[in-house]
Amino acid sequence: FFFFFFFQAEDGIRDFCLSRGLGDVYKRQEYNLHSLWAFHQANATYQFFTEVQKRRPFVMTRANFAGIGRFASKWLGDNHSYWEDMRYSIPGMFNFQLFGVPLIGADICGFGFEVEEELCARWMQLGAFTPFSRNHNAYSKTIHKEPYNWPRVAEAGRNAVRQKYSILRYYYTKLFEVSLHGGTLVKPLFFDYPENTKIYEYRNKVFMIGSAVMVVPVLEPGVEEVTTHLPNQNWFNLFTTEQIYHFDPKAKEGKKITMKAGFDYVNILIKGGNVIPFQDALRNRAKRVAVLDSLPLEVIVAPDEKGEAKGTMIFDNEKAINPIANKEFTEIKLQFSMENKKINVSTAGTYRINKKTETFNSLTILGAEAMSHVKYACIRSKSGKLASISGVYFPATRKLTFYQNSDIYWGNIVYITFANNCY
Repeated sequence: FFFFFFFQAEDGIRDFCLSRGLGDVYKRQEYNLHSLWAFHQANATYQFFTEVQKRRPFVMTRANFAGIGRFASKWLGDNHSYWEDMRYSIPGMFNFQLFGVPLIGADICGFGFEVEEELCARWMQLGAFTPFSRNHNAYSKTIHKEPYNWPRVAEAGRNAVRQKYSILRYYYTKLFEVSLHGGTLVKPLFFDYPENTKIYEYRNKVFMIGSAVMVVPVLEPGVEEVTTHLPNQNWFNLFTTEQIYHFDPKAKEGKKITMKAGFDYVNILIKGGNVIPFQDALRNRAKRVAVLDSLPLEVIVAPDEKGEAKGTMIFDNEKAINPIANKEFTEIKLQFSMENKKINVSTAGTYRINKKTETFNSLTILGAEAMSHVKYACIRSKSGKLASISGVYFPATRKLTFYQNSDIYWGNIVYITFANNCY
């Protein structure tokens, strides 16, 4: 670690570095170099891990400079245990997406001052879904902010983290796409609907993860419901699988909806037109990310008003320094059509991680009343083999699920058709 020191002068703190040679030779003043110090620290640390340790690094910084996202991730710095500060963490997160630092988050429960139990519980719920999640705070003589100090906070935190674990493969895929193509991991809703003036009121109250998943947190004290405005699309609750809004050709800008908001879960919505990877860490009570490698991967299809959906899954060498340059990844794209009762699968790359998450285990189609009669998913592989997997339709939630613990690798699938008989 390196530190700046300042000399006390009669007229206050002088503006040169401890190294007089730097100031004398290059005529640089400290306030012109201060933020570059963190930039070069991050760069040097990154190079140590990649060139000396030969490992993929994880570097976290607070101080930063333009371009630091190439070497490090960041947190938003010291905040206070106030409801207002929790709310401000959302636009703060948006800002750093624009600065090229997608992995960003705030000090959960606040760094300074005392925290209320309710605030800490709600912040644990919100903070679980920010790209970088960490409960971090100053020493307190009265109330410590670790979640286990309150049963309600601990339970709210556990459930929220498990909800995030459930879509961690989706997060990973979106982060990988940011590395491939640029863009943002999280964004305000109006990025996708700039002409919809109804949603501006909620610009800092909800956020999108990619373009498929919306997080609707509680940001006010003493409430048991949360309200937001949904654009005119099909929207589904990701964890109950209930369709909470249907596309309405007469409702140009969508509709305001209110949802229950307890401490046992966070309202996570999936927008129609998307396919996402999912692992139910909440039901399986997963305690660590490593547990996900042994959990089956479920593919969730959320059709739009045309009965179509698409999505991507990316698997890579998770220890490689530069899997993109070395082509150590596989990108699997899925295109669903309810009219054709078919999913086309295209694969780029041949890298295998040889984990259960790469194989077909479960496929769920939401809002599938038009396919309620379907009995089988017929999986055609590149070798020409055909596998038949039976399905079950659930009338209460209008979802159709096909489940079989198989060894069918997603990268070997050409297409899946849905029928009453595969042969």
